Amino acid sequence: EVARLLKEWGVSMINISNGNPYANPHVVRPAEFPPTDGYHAPEHPLIGVARHFRIASQIQAAVPDIPVVGSGYSWLQDFAMHAAAANVEQGKISIVGMGRATLSQPEFARQLKEEGKLNRKTVCRTFSYCTNLMRTKDHPLGQYPTGCPPFDKEVYDPLWKEAKAKLEEKQKPASE
Repeated sequence: EVARLLKEWGVSMINISNGNPYANPHVVRPAEFPPTDGYHAPEHPLIGVARHFRIASQIQAAVPDIPVVGSGYSWLQDFAMHAAAANVEQGKISIVGMGRATLSQPEFARQLKEEGKLNRKTVCRTFSYCTNLMRTKDHPLGQYPTGCPPFDKEVYDPLWKEAKAKLEEKQKPASE
């Protein structure tokens, strides 16, 4: 119903995201590892991926003439682009949205175009370092610049070490 209302209001594209990354990160970002200040997901990440795909497909079916951007691909790692291509080919979505996966491989679009596949050594492994950087608000910019510390150590490793120390300090009991 909301998708049809958006169409009536003249919306020209719908970007799908599920949940709230602060309230229920496992819903919006299916991951192998939870954020430092998070919790272990009550479901397997593949269930979250399937939910993303199902909801986007339902919305695309409700408004077939409006491009719908699907998300939730990062956990699929090496298989993300295969699932994305299948979803577009089957008309389940019009556009593929990539989030965390682009932080670990900023050149992923070029890689796909030129090589037909992603670099397996730097594909997003959903470690949640990027999420942790975003969640560490004690920084002059309001949050730490986000990126992928495991795959861009030169830039993000020093930031990650600083942010991690702050996150750990906040999680200590008040009596310490």
